[in-house]
Amino acid sequence: MKHAGTQTIKTDRLTLRRFDLTDAETMFRNWASDTEVTRYLRFLPHKDADESRTIIQQWVDGYDNDCNYLWGICQEDGELIGSIGMFITEPDNKADIGYCIGRKWWGKGYTSEALKAVIDYMFTNTDIERIEAYHAAANPSSGKVMINAGMEHEGFARHKYKNAYGYHDSDMYGIIREMWEQ
Repeated sequence: MKHAGTQTIKTDRLTLRRFDLTDAETMFRNWASDTEVTRYLRFLPHKDADESRTIIQQWVDGYDNDCNYLWGICQEDGELIGSIGMFITEPDNKADIGYCIGRKWWGKGYTSEALKAVIDYMFTNTDIERIEAYHAAANPSSGKVMINAGMEHEGFARHKYKNAYGYHDSDMYGIIREMWEQ
């Protein structure tokens, strides 16, 4: 599969960029410590910025591999407000995408804008065939993000994933290259 790596993406209101260690305090403050933001995610709220720094170090180390895709979501003023990333499955040429954004920025279209930009980036710069995502059924706002970014609802799975709060039923969404090209 052809890869492009995590390159900077600009939209009307956002810059998606690589993380660096100086982002730890902002990540901790803006989303990683918030129990509402992490409620449906696979990680518990961070206890301190050092925990965020440890995670960011792993991400930064992963940038050496061009098949690693992880962006910090920044507003026009440079404020880091969330993250968006993909896990690639080869040889299927598909990606699972995940994202989170600080509660202060919910409902403003930032996550849909970031997701749409990443979908465009991947279909333009790689030979990815399919991008998919799922959200906890109890979190329908995440489904709206996916629909607004051009993804289509494809199904429902019981106990699709487990986090610290238990098992979650999930709605699944996807977009294939042919849909994107249209």
